[in-house]
Amino acid sequence: MLNLIKMDLYRMFHSLSTWIIILFTAGMALFCVVMVQGDLDAMADDPAYAQEMEQEAASASDGNEDRQIGLYSESDPEWIEGRIDAGEFISSQLQSGLLTLFVVIFAAIFANAEQKNGYVKNIAGQLTNRGTLALSKLAASAVQVFIMLLVFSLAAGVREKILWGGRFSLGSLTDMLPFLGAQYLLNLGIAALILFLCILTKSSAFSMTAGIVMVMGLFVPLYSIINRAVYEIRPSWDFDISLYLPDGNIGLAGLHASSEILIRAAVVGGAFVVICAAVAALIMQKRDVR
Repeated sequence: MLNLIKMDLYRMFHSLSTWIIILFTAGMALFCVVMVQGDLDAMADDPAYAQEMEQEAASASDGNEDRQIGLYSESDPEWIEGRIDAGEFISSQLQSGLLTLFVVIFAAIFANAEQKNGYVKNIAGQLTNRGTLALSKLAASAVQVFIMLLVFSLAAGVREKILWGGRFSLGSLTDMLPFLGAQYLLNLGIAALILFLCILTKSSAFSMTAGIVMVMGLFVPLYSIINRAVYEIRPSWDFDISLYLPDGNIGLAGLHASSEILIRAAVVGGAFVVICAAVAALIMQKRDVR
């Protein structure tokens, strides 16, 4: 198992697509800082817009905001003149799902690459348990998701310091760790889901499309139908299926989220990692290698 993980890590770090994704992750972080500055300029010129954004930010911090379709992030009106906390900025960008979009793309490309170069066919016959091939890919994906999260946070922090100077505040790393940990598990859970879909369908295009549709919130109408069906069966049950899915928790697990939200997010992310990895390993073990 350890040798398989080493081989997958070697393949990952020597793959051009890996470094392109990391480069785009850093670039997106820099782009987010510039876009937030543009948003702050717009709020400074339009007090009504600033008031609207302040109300939306307050609703989001309470966890009462309905999920919207598409990728978006919110700028705090207090940033117009006040200090800009690194944790709050990074939190707002991670909650937007931008990083998750790159996680989906990487996971689909990496998981399906070996199907094209014959890696599985060459090595599977030497293994008594082919399911470990899926687990080793997940281990490599866990490293990549961590690197992407780290690169995104560092690139955003450096750009913030350059653009905002003395108004930039690093804040407390201790306060940032809980929500960063929850976001890591949620993104890893989605990477595990993409890995499972790639193994199940043998199609990176289908898996990537399904992941992008999920991250973009295009499944929200479907979630609403399921919630309505559950309500019709049990009206007393306040059920929301999105709260039990990684994409539904990413927008909630922010810096100022309650411990209940963060714990639920971490449990959901971890559960998806375990379940998707187990099913993917089972499929890999049972399927004939061609």
